[in-house]
Amino acid sequence: MNDCPLSAIALPNPQETHLWQLYLPAAKRNRDQWFTWLSEDERDRAQRFFRDVDRDRFVLSRGGLRYLLARYLGDSPQSFTFSYSAYGKPSLPHAYRRIHFNLAHSGAWVVYGFSLCQWIGVDVEEKVERTYLESLIQRCLTTQEKISLEESKSTRLTGFLKYWTIKEAHLKALGLGLSYPMTEVQVEFQPEPYLAIAGQIADETIQTWTIKLWYPDANSVAASCVGGTSRTSAIRSVIA
Repeated sequence: MNDCPLSAIALPNPQETHLWQLYLPAAKRNRDQWFTWLSEDERDRAQRFFRDVDRDRFVLSRGGLRYLLARYLGDSPQSFTFSYSAYGKPSLPHAYRRIHFNLAHSGAWVVYGFSLCQWIGVDVEEKVERTYLESLIQRCLTTQEKISLEESKSTRLTGFLKYWTIKEAHLKALGLGLSYPMTEVQVEFQPEPYLAIAGQIADETIQTWTIKLWYPDANSVAASCVGGTSRTSAIRSVIA
C-alpha cells in the first residue's frame, strides 16, 4: 500500500453494523508499514510474543484496525490511541466516540465490527481439533445446547464453535469477556441464531440483540453481536 490518502468509508447508520474480515496471509505484505502505525504500548506487546506467527497476527490485526478507523474517521492510522476496559475491550477516546468497534483473530483470519452502538462484539474461531472438547462442552453450554449437538466428531466441533463464537461475541459486546459464566447465556436457532438468555450487567438492560453468524472459510466460524435491532451490511474484505 502506498502513502496516498486513504479513501473514505461512510460511517454506519444508527441501525447498521459493518463487518469486515482480513485474511492474514494476504495482508502479510503490509506488516512492516502497519508496524510503524502502532503505539508504543502496542509495539511492546508485539515484541513480547515468542512465536513470529503470533507476533505477526497481532501486528496485522491492529494495523488492519487502524487502517479501517483511518478510512472511517479521516485521520492518520497512527493517530489513534486506545483505552481498555477492566476486561481488555479496546475503545477510542471521547473525541472519536461516534463509532464503536470490536475485533478478534484466530488462525488465518481477523474479523472487525463497527457500529454507532457501544454494545458490539465479534469473535472468530478456527476449526482445529480440541483435545478437551467434551470438557469445554460441559463447562460452556447449557443443557439444551448440549442436547442439540450431533454425535459425529466433526459436526460436534462445528456445532460447539457456533455456540462459542456467538457467546464470546455477546460477552465481548457487554465488555465482560470470559469473566461471565457461559452457561448463563443460552443461544437458540430458529433457524437463525438468537439469544434465549442474554448476559446481564449492572444498571444496563438491553432487550434486543442482533446476531450474525458466518464462515470466513471452510475452517473458520465467526459471529457478531450488537445491542438493539441492527441490519448487518455485506461482509467486506480488508484489501490494503
